[in-house]
Amino acid sequence: MCMKDGVGSMAKRNGSSTLSENVRKKLQSDILAGQYEPGTPLTVSELAKGFDVSVAVVREALTRLATQGLALQTPNHGFSVKTASEEELNNIIEARLINESAALRLSIIHGDLTWESNVIAIHHKLSQTAEYEEVDQNFAVREEWSDIHRQFHYELIAACPNPVLLDICGRLWDLSEFYRHWSNQQQPTRDGRAEHKALTDAVLNRDSERAVEIFRAHIQLTADILFDNR
Repeated sequence: MCMKDGVGSMAKRNGSSTLSENVRKKLQSDILAGQYEPGTPLTVSELAKGFDVSVAVVREALTRLATQGLALQTPNHGFSVKTASEEELNNIIEARLINESAALRLSIIHGDLTWESNVIAIHHKLSQTAEYEEVDQNFAVREEWSDIHRQFHYELIAACPNPVLLDICGRLWDLSEFYRHWSNQQQPTRDGRAEHKALTDAVLNRDSERAVEIFRAHIQLTADILFDNR
């Protein structure tokens, strides 16, 4: 895998903290895209050579990934990609249901017309983007759709005035995406577009109870599919 991608070339223009953040983002993207299998060792020296940066920069990036929950740091054994377990996935889903439901309610209460316009725009973009592509006779979620899908769900809660709650939701989303990429993808049987349309309509109608009801069903169905495909 080619990892440099110009990361090291920015060393002279950026401080080590900024450079470390660039490495973290690239590693996070690769982990969530399934380019590293769960449990894969993340060797500091090899990554430093691949990114053309110092070991200190890579170590800082991996420490941040460990804080996010996407990497594991074990004394005397270094870093590795997080492992996968059904129990953890269950906990992540439960935490998402609790926290995102609360953020959604607050967002509906505090959202203004600009927020409504952003929800409409991102929903339209999501509805016009193909979700799956066929790869080696299996179905995989397209990266473009995955990025827009994340933006859609974030925009729904973006008007929530509690930054701590939004940060928690973002971290839980990353952990959910990790599992999504490592579940076997089958030809979709759900109508995701209809689910997103119903959720958008409830949010724009400022119907908090209906929006949360649809959101919870939406997330639970995703969890059920992930469990069935494991």
